[in-house]
Amino acid sequence: MKKTKVTFFLNGNKTEYSGNPSARLLDTLRSEFNLTGTKCGCKEGECGACSVILDGKLINSCLVAMGSIEGSNVLTIEGFSKTKRFEALDKAFACVSAVQCGFCIPGMILAADCLLTKNPEPTETDIRTGISGNICRCTGYNAIVKAVGIAAQTLTGSGSGSDSGSDASECSCKSVMTLKEALVLRKNPDLIPYAGGTDLMVPEDSQEKNYLYLGNIPELKQITEDDDYIRFGAACTFAEVINHKLTPAILKEACGQIAAPAIRNAGTIGGNIANGSAKADSALIFMVTDSKLRLVSADTERIIPIKDFYLGKSNVNLNPDELIIEILIPKNGLDNYYYKKVGARNTLSIARTSFAGIVDIKDGIVKNCAVAFGAVTDTIIRFDHIDKMLIGKTIDEAKALIPEYLAKYDEAVVPRRGRVGIEYRKNVCMNLLRDFLESHVIHHGNLK
Repeated sequence: MKKTKVTFFLNGNKTEYSGNPSARLLDTLRSEFNLTGTKCGCKEGECGACSVILDGKLINSCLVAMGSIEGSNVLTIEGFSKTKRFEALDKAFACVSAVQCGFCIPGMILAADCLLTKNPEPTETDIRTGISGNICRCTGYNAIVKAVGIAAQTLTGSGSGSDSGSDASECSCKSVMTLKEALVLRKNPDLIPYAGGTDLMVPEDSQEKNYLYLGNIPELKQITEDDDYIRFGAACTFAEVINHKLTPAILKEACGQIAAPAIRNAGTIGGNIANGSAKADSALIFMVTDSKLRLVSADTERIIPIKDFYLGKSNVNLNPDELIIEILIPKNGLDNYYYKKVGARNTLSIARTSFAGIVDIKDGIVKNCAVAFGAVTDTIIRFDHIDKMLIGKTIDEAKALIPEYLAKYDEAVVPRRGRVGIEYRKNVCMNLLRDFLESHVIHHGNLK
């Protein structure tokens, strides 16, 4: 693969890398720069041992291609160890014996600093959430949580809050590709669109591929609104979506349950849709809300309903020269919603089954009712022809139709075989549907 020069800031120093642009940041830090405090654990974004701070945000360096960090600030544990904030965290961890083998600690320390920079006085729940993507196999977390709490008190009391790399902004030297330039490059079939990298960088052959880096294109990072829609740029990260004032509550809740902080800081909604997975958390919400996708090439542009985008397992309606530019979600009728994700754990969980439902009732009439199921079949399930049974009906009429409505869904939902049994998935789907109807239609008024 052709070598590429990447200029970035590493622990405060301007640095140049010349090599494979698809190489992992993790491997480069360790092999090229001898920064071995960044540990290699899973190479899948599951353990957090490789955590670094990139442009002020915690990320998993195993899921970052070198070509994507042009002009960025990278802070490793070696650079952070020279700060007063590190000193406070170091002493707190030692005070309560929060370190045993030590393998997870560099990433844990950086995760803790990112949390405390954003939230100087966290609760225990905040701390556990902040370090939820960093796995420790020794201590059981209680001592670590206690240490972070002690450090918070120390830092708040000392007023030390400006010498960390986790409050840094992006460098002014960062080069920005225009959307027009990206669309011209998209004509090259060998270039794979790359925004967050959280899926692309997992396979073993990820470093042998050529990527088109889209993460810094301004048009893909905007969240705006018009009269009818909230428009999300496809390269907006889950964290950016969660923190934006225009984001509907149902989408915030779904994005907030994706993986862990480092993944949410890097993964994008466009990537979540484009991979064609029925397990994609944000895609479920865009499906149940009947959102639309704006697809653009250098020569054409089209807007399609998201339900027409999914053709089968990992098979999507995207032409080879097109990019997803925006996702358009309706502005109205989304307040009365229901969302559940069923997984093996609370954090870093891939859905075994997920469900979203919305119902819009005005003046006693069901104006809209929509449900969607994820991780059940090869594509997200959305049977709008069944949902239409309840639309336009009074509450009493809708209640009377619910047995027939449930029977139609019981017949239509046919889970595929997976890691969990077909019968289990079917039971979960129908139970969630019944709970949604019970709480949001039968007992209308108990709104979120």
